[in-house]
Amino acid sequence: MGTVTLNKTNRMYWLGRYLERVYTTLKATRPLFDAYTDGREADFAAYCMSLGISADYRDTADFISRYYFDAENPSSIAASLSYAYDNAIVLREMLSSETLAYVQMAVSAMELAAKSSGPAVELQWVLDDIMAFRGACEEKIADDKKRSIIKTGASLERVDLYLRLDYPQETIRKEFERLFNRLYKAPLEPAKEPLALLVDALLDTEKPTPPVPVLVRAVEGLFPNI
Repeated sequence: MGTVTLNKTNRMYWLGRYLERVYTTLKATRPLFDAYTDGREADFAAYCMSLGISADYRDTADFISRYYFDAENPSSIAASLSYAYDNAIVLREMLSSETLAYVQMAVSAMELAAKSSGPAVELQWVLDDIMAFRGACEEKIADDKKRSIIKTGASLERVDLYLRLDYPQETIRKEFERLFNRLYKAPLEPAKEPLALLVDALLDTEKPTPPVPVLVRAVEGLFPNI
């Protein structure tokens, strides 16, 4: 693989996390978006509480406007996409221009969505571009270990969000299995205690499952040096 600096490893890992955050939160908030589209109010406060972010929005329309599109709001989807793009730019030589282009197109689609009176199509483009990025990584990044760093970041973000958003236990377990298997491919050093806790909680069905906040802390502490 050659030497990969800690900075590049960090960039790859967070590129995976931020793109997955965009993808999963867009999908998870679809009921809230549909309510907004229909002119109804939705319980965005419960969603914000699950993610541990501020629910300081006037109503559902304000939530969609600022949580989706306000890049100055650090909790927003637009901000996560901007952070992903910043990391992708630094990694452009490794990613290839074609792979980077999918992140750029996702940013452009989000910008178009922010200006649209009915942004459902443009938001679908964002999701499609992220999916295309995943496929391009498989084809254009020859080094399996580098691909695995990006995938590990994405998989960890899924486990984190699935826990917070109360996804079915089997869905969480399957995603953690993917994450666990990738740990042996990516040149990352997981912390032993959080890893052991997660393995016991999510892979050993005979043991009681700790509370969600305990599991989330373990997920967030899995790679303390990144």
